[in-house]
Amino acid sequence: MSCRRKFLKRAGYTTVSALLATGFLQKYKQKEDYSTNADRENYASANVTSSLRQLAAAKGKRYGAAISSDFLLKEKDYANLIARECSIVTPNGELKWNATEPQPGQFTFESADAIADFCQKHNIDMHGHTLFWHMGKPDWLPYPPTLKMIEQHVKGVMGHYRNSKVLKSWDIANEIIADNEKETDNATYGLRKGLKPELIRDLFLIAASVDNSKKFYLNDFGIEGATWKSEHFLKMVEYLKNSGVKIDGAGIQSHLWFSTAYSFDEKGFNSVLERLNDLEVKPIITELDIIIDAPLPDSIEKLDQMVADSYKRYLDLCFAAKVDTVITWGLTDRHTWIRHPDWMPGKTFRDNPNLWKFLRPLPFDENFQPKPAHNAIAQAFEQAS
Repeated sequence: MSCRRKFLKRAGYTTVSALLATGFLQKYKQKEDYSTNADRENYASANVTSSLRQLAAAKGKRYGAAISSDFLLKEKDYANLIARECSIVTPNGELKWNATEPQPGQFTFESADAIADFCQKHNIDMHGHTLFWHMGKPDWLPYPPTLKMIEQHVKGVMGHYRNSKVLKSWDIANEIIADNEKETDNATYGLRKGLKPELIRDLFLIAASVDNSKKFYLNDFGIEGATWKSEHFLKMVEYLKNSGVKIDGAGIQSHLWFSTAYSFDEKGFNSVLERLNDLEVKPIITELDIIIDAPLPDSIEKLDQMVADSYKRYLDLCFAAKVDTVITWGLTDRHTWIRHPDWMPGKTFRDNPNLWKFLRPLPFDENFQPKPAHNAIAQAFEQAS
């Protein structure tokens, strides 16, 4: 097994190469300036005295992050930061199929339970991620699995957390939409090859039969605009609604790239959010982080301002569309997946180690200190209606 595959199976991260394959990350012809402008807030000098958790709660919202049980148990400062800033967390990989059922019918929850215990202690909600994902699977499992395999897995995992006081929601299925039309054999819904809409429907039905007290989400990336993928994601959501299954919300991952060379499809993203609200399927942001693409600025200060500005503008759109939950994929740059050597995004960064310092996608830096991104997120919560 390659090092890339081993890392993926352990941590369960989405590949940037897959993100680049989506229409959302295409380079638009229209240029839009994400650099520091006089009419933009100076987030570096913002005076933020409350935690993101507190600021979100004041507006009836939740802020949280993806976390790792390893770091939680080994790094006290990391654990303290999570407890202070987050009202919801997502296990990085601890609840994926390969982690919870490494052998057929043999379940293990030690790592996931460590996160659940931490959440119980600090009054934090836990978002279950995920019951079904084509990459977070053990080697013995075929893709797609049989319905009997799915039923056994869902009963084992959801049953374990049926009475949990902290696990409030599940990504029932993750990344089931193909990256583009060439990777699907289902023209109507754009599902990954081998998947049938009826299997996903039955997955949701099985989940509801085990525990319908939790919120159920369909989670995916590359749907943050008017793209081939977002169109088929919405069709699949509508199919599930029309099939009478329980689906409470849509997880919009939001691994985002911004640049002065191409713009963000704000109009298209608004249309996605509007359609989800019309379907009464609540949109939430589940895996947010931000990369600034070439041409890069000439200083870290300018880079941080661009990241912060992008956070603020993106979250303003989300909050205007009734999004009430924002989860970043990590809290500190020390532990971002984007900085891992096996997952260095794009040729620009991968081939230039001197540029790795410009990968600063999260609210806190590697020393757990708040960055302008933190202040921008704080301001977005403060100004949310």
